[in-house]
Amino acid sequence: STDRASIRRALLARETPLPWSRRLGWWPAAALYFLLASGELVFNQTATLPRVIATGLLVYAVVNLAAGLLFGAAWLERGEVFSVLFATWGRLGWFRWGAAGPRGFTGGLRQPFEPTAGRMAFVLLLLISVNFDGLLNTPRWTLLEKSDVAAGSLDAFRLGSFVLLAVVIAVVFGSFATASARAGRRNEGTRVALAGLLPSMLPIAFAYLLAHNLQYVLVNAQLLGPLLGNPTGHHDLGLPYPFNDSVVPNPTFLPSAFYWYAGVVAIVGAHVLAVVLAHRHLGRSDDEGLARRSEYPWLVAMVGYTMVSLTLIAQPLVTEKASAAATSSVGARVLATSTTGPATGEALEDGLDVAIDAAR
Repeated sequence: STDRASIRRALLARETPLPWSRRLGWWPAAALYFLLASGELVFNQTATLPRVIATGLLVYAVVNLAAGLLFGAAWLERGEVFSVLFATWGRLGWFRWGAAGPRGFTGGLRQPFEPTAGRMAFVLLLLISVNFDGLLNTPRWTLLEKSDVAAGSLDAFRLGSFVLLAVVIAVVFGSFATASARAGRRNEGTRVALAGLLPSMLPIAFAYLLAHNLQYVLVNAQLLGPLLGNPTGHHDLGLPYPFNDSVVPNPTFLPSAFYWYAGVVAIVGAHVLAVVLAHRHLGRSDDEGLARRSEYPWLVAMVGYTMVSLTLIAQPLVTEKASAAATSSVGARVLATSTTGPATGEALEDGLDVAIDAAR
């Protein structure tokens, strides 16, 4: 750790860290999260290259060392993206570990988020990134990109769409939060009103993250055994099944209906919890009638967002006749190829990707 007075004294001629600027706020963490999300969703073909990952980790390590030296603990609290991310998700957990809020699940959500633009941007990005990920996996979006977007402009199109979606969702939820405050005759601006209601959105973001990635995690978990038996891909440890390359992952070992109903349970349950949390926040008014009125606009937003979330989850699971025919053709070619000899690791991986896409 570089958060030491002796190191600062030697390098900076001072023992105390620099004060964290109010203008910085939570923007470093929000910007870093946006870069990570863009790398996964927009620049995936480049960001996943080993040399790019290695370079990124090295640069990020240097940035953390320098920022820790300059700002100390303030960098971890407001700038370092993973510390801020897990502290935010940690509000859902049972234990507080010194954080604000009573012990118990969602206890940390009793405290509103800091009403600053950077903090709210970070929390909204947790929601927006999984929404955009779901949007990219819908058949209609795929068709749009293939028919109307030039190959060389795909990254720019996706990045612009990501930013536009972020702005639209922020405006929509900000508008409903403001309407809720006005309906309850609370003297709150948009920023304060939204900051108070954002904790109710966190369970939804987590549930959508779970629902959207459940199939990916369960299917790829079958590869953990072979990876343990041959971690480098070139040094087989000679372990028995299921820790060797004889494992053939089954991408359809669970039906699509399982992922659909699991997603429905997670998302609907999270939205119900969100309504309860919002009710607890908005019901603090002494006037019961005004408190009830203030809940209606946010309830409309919750219902609408539930519909959108379930639509995004359902779209990749919808099988149309044309896509089914194309999948059967591809599957026949894969099977025909596999009869000519044993499948190589690369061929197996390609086949798995095809099967996963077909399952979706």
